[in-house]
Amino acid sequence: MNEIILRVGDELIRPWGLFAHKLTYVGPIGPFGEDVLDAPNGQRAQLRHFHSIPNAEQLQVGARGPEDYWQQIQVQARAREVLAKGIVNRLFGPNCEHISSYVRTGKSESPQLRVSVGLAAVLVLFFGGL
Repeated sequence: MNEIILRVGDELIRPWGLFAHKLTYVGPIGPFGEDVLDAPNGQRAQLRHFHSIPNAEQLQVGARGPEDYWQQIQVQARAREVLAKGIVNRLFGPNCEHISSYVRTGKSESPQLRVSVGLAAVLVLFFGGL
């Protein structure tokens, strides 16, 4: 089995049915070395130790973080910004995907939410016409 060494900015994915919960590895920036930014449903983004995440071995690594040191510093700065602002994971945004995307890249995006809204619109049009 190949062991992946996490780097700052790596996207961590917990599959959950049709959707996935996304976290970001940010390196040990918390006061006690916490290294993962997590935004649980309905809660503020927070730092956690990777080893304290239930079933952490089941997390998948999605998009890899930058290799460039200065870009990694920017990832950590955005993580601190999200924490300082007390950003809350909300159903329609910002959700965990928006938060993770922003911290990782500086752009807040949620393909899952776009697909969900598109699917809901199609269903409304289909069932609304009956």
